[in-house]
Amino acid sequence: MNHGSRTLIGITTATLLAMAAIPATSATGAADAGPRTGTGAPLTWGPYYSPGAKHARALGTITATGEDREVIPSAATLTVSGKVSDLARSSRTCGWAVFGIATVNAAGTRVTWKRHHVRSCTYRTPKTFSFTYHRVYQVELKVCAEGRAAKPSIQCTAGNPAWKTLYISPH
Repeated sequence: MNHGSRTLIGITTATLLAMAAIPATSATGAADAGPRTGTGAPLTWGPYYSPGAKHARALGTITATGEDREVIPSAATLTVSGKVSDLARSSRTCGWAVFGIATVNAAGTRVTWKRHHVRSCTYRTPKTFSFTYHRVYQVELKVCAEGRAAKPSIQCTAGNPAWKTLYISPH
């Protein structure tokens, strides 16, 4: 299910609170959902690669500042910085970093998913990026290698592999 479908179906406040109460864990049992506090200290993520032949790579940092503990917790300001690289020798293929950003409304009661994407189409020359959102509950990432376009395809943003969770606001 893509993030647009989540918005149409609606995510209930109870579901979000349950998700916030259970940190994501890795195979070792350690939390790997990114920053757990809004201290402002940057935390690294990646590198993550596109599936298959690994023709794209993305890595970077997340800096979350301020915590709003409304009904749905959120970081007051969240900055994602990093680099995306095209690792395919073909001039027709680009490396994509596609971010799903869940922001909380001013009342702190509803989540809206937004997309932010960064593309690099120059072989082995990383593109540097940085963007900031406010009242952020969650950030997810998919890395893809596909053709030049204004935005990533549905094949990139849907299906397998699953989105990587980079950040969940602490509760």
